[in-house]
Parts: sequence; C-alpha cells; structure tokens
Amino acid sequence: MGRGVTGKQYSVAIKSLGLSQVGAARFMGVHPVTGRRWVKDGPPPPAAKFLRLMLALKFTPDYVDSVVSSGN
Repeated sequence: MGRGVTGKQYSVAIKSLGLSQVGAARFMGVHPVTGRRWVKDGPPPPAAKFLRLMLALKFTPDYVDSVVSSGN
C-alpha cells in the first residue's frame, strides 16, 4: 500500500487481516458508512499507515486489541 491507498488496496488489506468491511470499521473506530466509503475512495493517510504497519509486522486485529486493552 503506497501513500495514496486506493479503495481496492484497502479492501485487499482488510481481507488479508481477516476483517469484513463492517469488522474493519469497528476495529478502526469508525461508522460502517465510513468504512464503505474507504472501500470506495481509500482510507485517510493515518488509517492507511496503521494498516500498513499491521501488515508489515504481521499484527492481527486480535493482537492489537489485546495490547491496547492491556495498556502495554
């Protein structure tokens, strides 16, 4: 995923993380309508960077949630 992430690249990224459109929206803390917009137009740069980092480090959504909820 490059700097300007397309909707298609976003869709592929969330699928590779095992997330549906709605699941990805929940995970990212946005409304499902926003998630659908990201699939169409691409996510904003901070969300794209976060997904790129997750993919590079092979962090699953469950792992990220567990780290965030534990405070570590």
